[in-house]
Amino acid sequence: MNKLALWHNAKSEFSYAYDKETLHITLRTAKNDINKVQIIFGDPFSWGGDQFGKPYWKHEVFEMKRRYQTDDFDFYFIEIKPPYLRTKYAFILETEGLRYVYGSKRVRVITDESKLYEKFDLSEFYNFPYLNHEDLHQTPDWVKDTVWYQIFPDRFNSFGKQSSLKWGKLPVNNHELYGGDLKGVIEKLPYLNDLGVTGIYFTPIFLAPTAHKYDTTDYFLIDPQFGTNEDFGLLVEKAHELGIKVMLDGVFNHSGFDHPFFQDVVKNGEDSIYRDCFFIDKFPVINFPLNSLGKPTNYYGIELNLKTFAFTPHMPKWNTSNPLAEKHLLDCIRFWIEKYDIDGWRLDVSNEISHDFLRQIKKVSRQAKRDTFILGENWDSSYPWLHGDQLDSVMNYDLSYPIWKYLEHQIDLDTFKNVVTTYLATTPKNVMENMFNLVGSHDTIRIKRRLSDDSRRVKLSYLLMFLSAGAPNIYYGDEIGITGEHDPDNRRCMLWNKKDQDLDFFDFTKKLIELRSKHLSFSDYDYEFIDSSVLMFKKEKNEDRILVIINNGKQVKVDINPSISGVYTNLFTNKKVELHDTIILEEYQYLLLQKED
Repeated sequence: MNKLALWHNAKSEFSYAYDKETLHITLRTAKNDINKVQIIFGDPFSWGGDQFGKPYWKHEVFEMKRRYQTDDFDFYFIEIKPPYLRTKYAFILETEGLRYVYGSKRVRVITDESKLYEKFDLSEFYNFPYLNHEDLHQTPDWVKDTVWYQIFPDRFNSFGKQSSLKWGKLPVNNHELYGGDLKGVIEKLPYLNDLGVTGIYFTPIFLAPTAHKYDTTDYFLIDPQFGTNEDFGLLVEKAHELGIKVMLDGVFNHSGFDHPFFQDVVKNGEDSIYRDCFFIDKFPVINFPLNSLGKPTNYYGIELNLKTFAFTPHMPKWNTSNPLAEKHLLDCIRFWIEKYDIDGWRLDVSNEISHDFLRQIKKVSRQAKRDTFILGENWDSSYPWLHGDQLDSVMNYDLSYPIWKYLEHQIDLDTFKNVVTTYLATTPKNVMENMFNLVGSHDTIRIKRRLSDDSRRVKLSYLLMFLSAGAPNIYYGDEIGITGEHDPDNRRCMLWNKKDQDLDFFDFTKKLIELRSKHLSFSDYDYEFIDSSVLMFKKEKNEDRILVIINNGKQVKVDINPSISGVYTNLFTNKKVELHDTIILEEYQYLLLQKED
């Protein structure tokens, strides 16, 4: 037995409370290394005695099933319900004619079944002390079924026509203002409703000098470029009438250079009452040139006298442990929920905000409105932020990366399956079902350009996103074929003239949204990968069985595994499809099939 491959950790992604009475437990072993895995568990205080008066621990033994497999590892999974909400547990492993117990301290051969536990001693067992309901995930029920639509407000739709720039001008340059506004969004709410969107995520809309607005000047004021606070209130009201949630982007890691608190520090230095609202290493805080407007310029390569986002003095980092900064930002959180009834916050650079302040954001948000959603911008594996006390979800780049790299032909099919399987095995299910899934955003290359402006390939990316547990997100314009390189080219103006739109892709996206609402299997946690030369996997939930076939390349002849032979319905054409022996797949062809009984 490969002991080095064994891995488990209590109160982690390998052992967590799924709900108020259920534990999910995962064990990792080397691939094909163990013949049988069981879990032995029971309440640590539940002891009796046998007929000879010998102490006996009341416990149960269940067999665990192998749920996931990669090239290196097997992952065994089980759901258990401790009757008294606490449990001690260990794993019994059978291989090569021997039985082992794997606990929190060591792996040892079982020579005497009665010595699995000593007299009143379970010190080598893993412990889940108690399923406290306060520690559970309380993500609102509506989140997992949402279809998000991300809007970069200046480029979506202009109602007031305030800009002198031609709408749709190329190339797009940073800090150009094209005139998109909130009334323009209100005007297009019927369009979003027709598409099937049920949630809008806005990039920042508060007063700020830039086009992107990630350098906030006033957290309580809609930027006049977009309209007024009253315009925003009307937008939320109209969106809610259509069943569309509204989520704002909160930039609480840093402020803008023009924020009054920071400008007071610039003016008064060490005497400013706001000096400790930021991380000032030394005074004067300005040790870089300012232009004629008093804004930072030519600061590259200068060691700044303050902490900032990245290395730009345009964005001084908040010290959220300072009472003045803390109150200011939490008041903002509360203000937009209570006064304007928003449904969620997306937290910019959430992985650089202290865990303590994230907990406060969560608490204040929930006090203001019980079903508020808290989303984080984390680009890496994020379980430390997803214990239920901080973020409800993150932008799911853990899933985006393998989708991108596979469809870009940077990784092969086996690598794709290994990476995705590891994600499935090590992501708690109550986190996965609420993930914010995406294939593009204002921070990435447009998905169409990433895939060489080939709409056939973009369809494959959308299929994989919509067929994953979690809530899919459409970056504005992707649905009608907008392309673009990285920032700023990925922030082009929305194309509203139908002759400029990819109407076939719009219909495809709308159909995917419709199918996802009808088929529970779309949002099932797992992909049951099928051994094939192309990507094939099954999804099943409550008798809804779907087979997905994706050809990520040239025309190919594919052998059909006997386990999937049979008659299916093509969910896009409603035509019958019979699978047996072999099938010819065209370049970048996909099949989304429902099994016939």
